[in-house]
Amino acid sequence: MKSLPLIIVILCSFFLVNNQFANCTPLENTEISLQIEGLSSQWIYLQGIHKNVKSKLDSAWLDGEGKGFFKYDMPLDQGYYNLIISDDVSFPILLSEDQAFFMKSNAGQLIKNMEVQGCTENALLYESMQFDVNLQERFQAEARDIQQREEQERGQALVNQLREKYFAEKAAFLENLFQQHPDALFTRYEKAKQEPRNLNAIMADPNLDPAEKQEMILSDFWDQVDFSDERLLRTPAIFDKLWQYFNRFVPDQTDIKIQAVDVLMKKVVDYPAYYAFFATWLADDYLPPFTGQMDPDALYTHLANNYLTEERAVWADSMNIYAWQLRAESRSVGLVGMKGGNFEARTPEGTMQALYDIKSPYIALFFYHYDCDHCIETAPKLAQQYHQALKEQGLEVVAVAMDTPDEEWKNFIRSNEMNFVNVTDEDNQAIYDHYSVWATPEIMLLDPERTIIGKHLAVEEISVLMEADRMGVLK
Repeated sequence: MKSLPLIIVILCSFFLVNNQFANCTPLENTEISLQIEGLSSQWIYLQGIHKNVKSKLDSAWLDGEGKGFFKYDMPLDQGYYNLIISDDVSFPILLSEDQAFFMKSNAGQLIKNMEVQGCTENALLYESMQFDVNLQERFQAEARDIQQREEQERGQALVNQLREKYFAEKAAFLENLFQQHPDALFTRYEKAKQEPRNLNAIMADPNLDPAEKQEMILSDFWDQVDFSDERLLRTPAIFDKLWQYFNRFVPDQTDIKIQAVDVLMKKVVDYPAYYAFFATWLADDYLPPFTGQMDPDALYTHLANNYLTEERAVWADSMNIYAWQLRAESRSVGLVGMKGGNFEARTPEGTMQALYDIKSPYIALFFYHYDCDHCIETAPKLAQQYHQALKEQGLEVVAVAMDTPDEEWKNFIRSNEMNFVNVTDEDNQAIYDHYSVWATPEIMLLDPERTIIGKHLAVEEISVLMEADRMGVLK
């Protein structure tokens, strides 16, 4: 085989190298050089973030001049990182394609005096952060001046106007950067952090029906997030937004929480990394509140049956899917809106009591353990309210002792003056098959048709819920 002439080899090599630069091929290593004046002879730590987990990845030594560096033979995952100086002092960096750059500042004013060389992403990040510092200083100076020369009411109005002016200035500044660098990680990250532009207008509109308003909020909330960019999962923006979505903008009502899940999962159905993160976080980590209007079991069952199936949870192994489905099955009984199951259980006198034999319009099921601290607090309150008002309002209480020895059970009834229907679920199965109870005390309310209209109730919520049902509000 003949060899190529040397000049052709050189020209081909030259073409390939220059073609790599023309197509922005990522660097094959990472080198972050630092100089922090005022710091010397100490460690600095690199912290990464993935979804909702932060972890220290590496450390570097700052020498006597505050110089140090992090160097790797391969690029790090693209995303948001923190450089940690101490428990309460750190500063961020963004890593995209270009991961070789130099940062210089001083310990007294890390952000304000930061200089970045060799990296557009971090130059943009610190240009934005320094703009914020300058804006805050100007706002505070002008606000102080207004408050000194104006009376309180007029002064506060002028300060609010000033704040809106500076918000608009920051928005215009960012929009200019976004237009100049539309594909930068900085742009995607900053946009993802933002609330929808029309969110305040939607929330303040008095002409919108509450249900329509809620639907618009849920639909628009994620508009600023580019789900095609998986780098955002390695920034704080996605988890912060996820937490706000379910804890700030979605009321603690079962039907609206379920609606919020459906809206979110529909948006990411074509983006597997986001789909997997949202679904598993909701299943394994999210703890919706235990209130009369919120049924976490209904939310979990809906999530597992619709999004954590073998057909949809393709990223998960069979054991995870089995665990989710098994858990959903155990929680699928006794959901709000379902017919409460009939059962028979033993009374202290040794007779069998059937739930459906009780004629009172409303029934409160009170599940407890005799040695549960919160049960010990709840039982006398419930007994007192029953005798003072609830019985006259058409309520019968059925107190269900779970896994309680006979002697302890009867002592508990006497000591708390529980003069209503008392039964025992001796093997935690006779009643558990009809009502999923995984924490005590648990109070459920059944209406005249024996439909479950409330779970996880406080004693004082029982009367309110009965009245709401009589007025047709719950329907």
